Amino acid sequence: MTNPLSDPEFVAGLRPVPSGLDDEAPPWPAADLAGIRPDGSPVSFILGTSGRPVLLVFLTTKCDGCDVFWTGLAQPPADTDVVIVTKGPGEAEPGEVDALASGLSQVEVVMSDAAWSDYRVTGYPFLVLVERRTRTILGEAVAFGWSDIETLRSRAPGG
Repeated sequence: MTNPLSDPEFVAGLRPVPSGLDDEAPPWPAADLAGIRPDGSPVSFILGTSGRPVLLVFLTTKCDGCDVFWTGLAQPPADTDVVIVTKGPGEAEPGEVDALASGLSQVEVVMSDAAWSDYRVTGYPFLVLVERRTRTILGEAVAFGWSDIETLRSRAPGG
């Protein structure tokens, strides 16, 4: 049996599974992020401080699908703040994260095991779009390509 994820037609038909703004369920709350930068300095990302939505991009250093996002986020989407979240230094090598993040001057990088738990991330690359003022998760998805970012961003107010 072949892996369906290696079939481009199958993958092209996949779409993010939205969460958060569902008429039948209350919005899911978003959590602040705290961890370290790849250089070891402490960092926190507090929600509720800006009107711009934030896209949390959960990545690892050794993931074929993650490469698209490590390189593509050198020019992040307009009108959206972006934070890359990796596992903490117990599971991710800070030097490897730093090397991958070296060209991402407009993107914050947070190494945090707690964030992966807070956002229930079980696979990667994983995207979570958050409306910062209300601290609401607008959508989330395991990402298969750059188009998944655009699909999630379309859920943002004014998107």
